[in-house]
Formats: sequence, structure tokens, C-alpha cells
Amino acid sequence: MLLMAGTAAAQPSPSPRQLRQRALSLLASPVDASVQVAKGTLTTLTFDSQLLPKSVVVQGRDTHFERFVVEERTVTFKPKVDLADDERLLLTVRFADGAAPQEAIFVLVPAGEQVDAAVEVLRRARNAEALQQELTQVQAQLSALQGRCGEGGPSGLILSGLLDPSISVRWFDTAAPPGDARGLKLESGVTYRTNTWAVVAVRVLNLVGQRAWSAGAVRLFTARGQPVQVKSVRMEKPLLAPGEAGLVLVETGAPAEQPAEELRLELVDPTSGRSLRISGVWLQTAR
Repeated sequence: MLLMAGTAAAQPSPSPRQLRQRALSLLASPVDASVQVAKGTLTTLTFDSQLLPKSVVVQGRDTHFERFVVEERTVTFKPKVDLADDERLLLTVRFADGAAPQEAIFVLVPAGEQVDAAVEVLRRARNAEALQQELTQVQAQLSALQGRCGEGGPSGLILSGLLDPSISVRWFDTAAPPGDARGLKLESGVTYRTNTWAVVAVRVLNLVGQRAWSAGAVRLFTARGQPVQVKSVRMEKPLLAPGEAGLVLVETGAPAEQPAEELRLELVDPTSGRSLRISGVWLQTAR
């Protein structure tokens, strides 16, 4: 018995399987794509398209797997038993976008010397012909945009319809007391408007000796306190350093719907609380 035990101990243990990563294209074979699996080894299939998680089905889910997790673009599983030499399990997935191929079938087979630990599943075409087709589509879209916007600049604005004959420009009084400026000075102010958009452009000076300032919060409202829609805010510079001046551009909605009345603009730095309150803003032409 001791001799038999010694002989058994001397037998070499099976060599460990090698984990491999590979890519698998469904364009070449949308069905019957084999994946080598082994007991106790995690295998992850990663897709370049979103899956329908509830549609993912695998044979022997309860009997053969200790872990099986489906997410939007991945399927991860760990077998709890080794497959028999002639055993095959089918794994079926369906894709969310409805494009072809709409589903893929993988055949799980027993691993030999290698086991698939990570498989990147490629569904979309990435060959030269497909890339050329995508490039042609992008060029067509670019040509359409160029035809609409021209070469940019004023001509492009006119062709795009953003600059129409209704455009008007109006400066407002920068000598008026700015209210609670707290180290800020209004150097200039002007409104640009058409029938569909308006921009209030103010040049703000951050006085010497003050902290850096940014118009992080913007309010535009009537003298009655009624708010006016603010679509976007842009600054010429992200921050105004002490002694530095820069433009602040406030875009509003359709001014044709805004009554002709004086507005007030408030620019506030949320970090420091320093604000610049500006009155005398008009979106409409003077009557």
C-alpha cells in the first residue's frame, strides 16, 4: 500500500490550461462560433453592440454554471463542471438595435490546452470596404452642411438662416450704476437680436486686487421680476484674473415673444458670491 501510494504521488499533475484572449467576428460566421470553457474559469464575452439581456439563453444554466451574469454589452459565466468530450452547450444572444445579424449563437465546447477567458465579439463591419462606405457617408453629410453654411463667417451665418434681415443691434448705457458690483465694472454692453434669437454681450472688468471671477450663474428678468429664458452662457475667458476684462455672452430664446420692456441682467460667481447687476438691457428695438 505504501508503494502504491508513493507511485501515485510521483505521477505528474496535469499541466494548467493557458488563458487566452481573442476576437471573434460574427460577419464571417454569425452562428456556430465556438468558445472553449473549463470548470472554475471565468469567461467573458464582450460585444460591440448592446444586447437584450432577457433574450440571452444558455443550455444547462442551472446544472453547469455556478455564475452566469448578463449586462448590456457583456456575458460572463463560470462553469462548475467540466464538459464531457462530446458535450456541447448552446449560448444564444439577441441584439437591441434590430440590425443584422439580429442574433448570434455560440457553441460552448470543452477546453483543450487553452481556455477562452476573454472574447471580443465583433458584429459591425470594420474591413476596408465598410470603412470606405462610412467615409463616403460622412463626406456626404459634410458636403450638405457646407452647402448650408457656406465657408463660415457672415456669409455662412446668412446661408444657415441664423442671420436674417430682422437683425438689430442696440448698445445700452454702461454709465448707469451697476448696483452691487463688488469689484466688477461694466465696460460695454450691446444686444444682438433677430426674430428667433437674441444675445446680450457685456464686457466685464475684474478690478485690480480682487479674486478671479467667473459668470457661473446668470439671471435675466424684467423690472417686474418675471424671469426671461436663458439658453446658454459663454465667456471669452473661463476666469477673469484681477485687472482682466472679457466678454460674457448670454443667449436667450425667441425675442419676438418678449414684450418691449427694460430687462435686468445679473451675473454671479457661485464660488465667491460676487455679482454684477446690470439694468437698461433691451431685447427689442426702441419704439
